[in-house]
Amino acid sequence: MTEFNNMVPALGITTIESGDGRAVGEMEHRPDLSQATGVFHAGAIFTLADTMATMAVWSLADPDKEQERAKFPLAVQSNCHFVGNTGEGKLIAESRVVHPGRTTMVVETNVRSEAGKLVALITTTLIVPEAR
Repeated sequence: MTEFNNMVPALGITTIESGDGRAVGEMEHRPDLSQATGVFHAGAIFTLADTMATMAVWSLADPDKEQERAKFPLAVQSNCHFVGNTGEGKLIAESRVVHPGRTTMVVETNVRSEAGKLVALITTTLIVPEAR
């Protein structure tokens, strides 16, 4: 995904695994990813979740990993509930496709601290430009 998105490496987002409608990734806390109180900025948390949701869908839309731009999923709706935060360590996001539709897919993402504390719950709908 890095070749299509310069924001992902800039934020230090790393994909740990991706396949079969599931993706896991992480992001290390840094001062430049913080808001005024020193915890992760909501935009950084959301970007991690959005990236993993996209990777989960892309694993179904492009199972051969051809990385064709025509198959790159695009978010059309997202609902994010921030329920916690941290100012240290890594955030780990796990996304899974819960509705693998032909032209749109729905993904649930949980973002947790390294200690396992829930930080955010996100539901995202993505469109698959070149339907399977």
